Amino acid sequence: MTDVLTHPGAAPADRSLAARLMSGGMPAQDVVVIAAAERRPDGPFAQFRRSMRERFQAITNVGLTHPASGQAALARHDLPGRNGLPALSYLAAGDSAGRPVVFIHGTPGEASDWAPFLRRAPAGQHRLAIDRPGFGRSGPGAPVVALPEQARAIAALLEAGPGPAVVVGSSYGGPVALQLAANHPDLVSGVLLVGAAADPVRERTHPAQRLAALRAVSSLLPRPLVHSNAELLVLRRELEALGQRIGRIRAPVTILQGLHDTLVPAENAAYLAERLVGVARRRVVLVERAGHFLHILRSTLVEDTLRHLLAESKTPGPAPAALS
Repeated sequence: MTDVLTHPGAAPADRSLAARLMSGGMPAQDVVVIAAAERRPDGPFAQFRRSMRERFQAITNVGLTHPASGQAALARHDLPGRNGLPALSYLAAGDSAGRPVVFIHGTPGEASDWAPFLRRAPAGQHRLAIDRPGFGRSGPGAPVVALPEQARAIAALLEAGPGPAVVVGSSYGGPVALQLAANHPDLVSGVLLVGAAADPVRERTHPAQRLAALRAVSSLLPRPLVHSNAELLVLRRELEALGQRIGRIRAPVTILQGLHDTLVPAENAAYLAERLVGVARRRVVLVERAGHFLHILRSTLVEDTLRHLLAESKTPGPAPAALS
């Protein structure tokens, strides 16, 4: 991972979370800390302000602007629903015969969240960004809250054409990517998690979310927020079930995590690293003074990390016996 290790501001992995990972058996070369370029006050008020800002941005996207992107043309495609699976809409760019990379958005969100990454598709790559079931142009009209069902829909897309892919998941898209890798290992050659939720203990709901789920209230809200709230209300249960299957993942996994993430606390990275015991390789990149939206605010680092994952991941071999 040379480019990340020599990234401006890179520092020895000696912070407390990094030390915990290494004490748990991770090789030092697989735990990287990207140091902050500047030091700022970090008292309780600053932490509260960050928390409020990230929650506001997650709903409104205010203040989240992608840097200038490439010139690859985007094409919209739709996979019809079949066998009980919803119709799936997605954007694609790059070489249709190239190596597939699938991007999975968070909640709420849609395929266009990843459009700058698709426009930067390098030669030899076929980049796809999906509208997860229940979002964007994908069906159904009702929310799909079960992670295995979301994974099945994406698996159907990969089986229909692109084939085995490196999968990138941000925020809620992270557990969807993990579920896909655990349940359909023959379709996943690598996983990049960006601020991914994973630890069920850290998922809590607010009374306002219960209120928003009432029909009298939800009928007044935009569809993406209604579906997002439905997902988050049961996410703890879904992550508990996913935790029983994470150990089955074999493809290499890289975890990219902002240490100032207030939506998905950095401890999620440790939870994952401790459970990804069967992967070909696990790597953790911790970013100081960085929050939740790394794929927008630190997109160059995400691209660097993805490039290294692609270099070390291979197309998976024959699928093992069917998983129960």
